[in-house]
Amino acid sequence: MGVGDAISTDVFAVDLGKLRVATYQGLSGLSFGSDAIEVKSVTPDGHLLTRKNPVAEVLPHITLTRPMDQNPAWIDWVKQTAAGQGGDSAPTNISISLLDGNKAPVRRVNLINAWASSWSGPTLQAGNTDPAIEKVTITYEDMTIE
Repeated sequence: MGVGDAISTDVFAVDLGKLRVATYQGLSGLSFGSDAIEVKSVTPDGHLLTRKNPVAEVLPHITLTRPMDQNPAWIDWVKQTAAGQGGDSAPTNISISLLDGNKAPVRRVNLINAWASSWSGPTLQAGNTDPAIEKVTITYEDMTIE
């Protein structure tokens, strides 16, 4: 991949600590920003002056959509952190890597002290042969981009 080449969004990896989440369908909510507060004051010569000052950083939730599988490590982490059971369920760092054609990371987003804040399972219907899809909402304390 050369300088200026666009990064594809269809090949990515999600690492939960040392665990690579091997199956995935989509991930949404990667963004950050900060709110602003408007501060008004009057100058010494009587003119109204309005300034915007940044306030707290805004970090949205991430939603990971993936086919359910039989790997217990992922769902165990989801259940434990969503229930706030402590111990091994302590918040974990999660890395989301966009990969090039050789599966090498070209951009990485790190979610610091992340936990599963909610889980939703598949819609079940007799005769449906689609894969069972789960959605996990991930909350985190900080984000870094490499």
